[in-house]
Amino acid sequence: MRAMRMRFGLFLLLATIATAQQTPTVTSTEPKLPVIDDKACPGKGRVVPNWKIERNSPLYFSWQDGRSQIGALKAGEKVTVLAGVHITREPDKILVMKPMPAINLKPGDIILRYESLGEGDANFWAKGVWYEEHSLWTTVEKDGKRGCGAGEVCDSKVIEDGIHERWVHVKTNTGLMGWALVFKDTRGAYRGSGNFGSLCAG
Repeated sequence: MRAMRMRFGLFLLLATIATAQQTPTVTSTEPKLPVIDDKACPGKGRVVPNWKIERNSPLYFSWQDGRSQIGALKAGEKVTVLAGVHITREPDKILVMKPMPAINLKPGDIILRYESLGEGDANFWAKGVWYEEHSLWTTVEKDGKRGCGAGEVCDSKVIEDGIHERWVHVKTNTGLMGWALVFKDTRGAYRGSGNFGSLCAG
């Protein structure tokens, strides 16, 4: 009996920690654009060595506007991935079609999605609240083919794709350091480098 109470107590503790990590932030206005996530793939402080380049790709001094090219990545070479950044220039717009009681939304409400994180999680804003790494797996993508595929459970749909970019900071085997584009998604028109997709998928 004592062991059972201890296990139950541990369960409650872990549940409390998990809830605390997902606590939304109340903010009266929409986030100012662009929204920049400097903890994006591969993650803050995570270094990935010996990443193989599959396609030739430009290397830039910065990911920011006005950047200049400082070199190129060559197919077959290996680089060290040092950091990543995700930029949202325009968020995706999601229409709520069924009640979403977990986040206090009703049909007709709009969710602004700033970053998709995989496994249905996302960073988004809705009705004055900012949600970070929160589940949106019940959302159907605009093409109707991706996202929620659970039929009756699906409760929202993307009605307008936004504009997103992802970059990684890399170091070549010659010591050159710069930024390489992972992808740019402009209102559903996707352009990827073909080099870092699997790095950011897991």
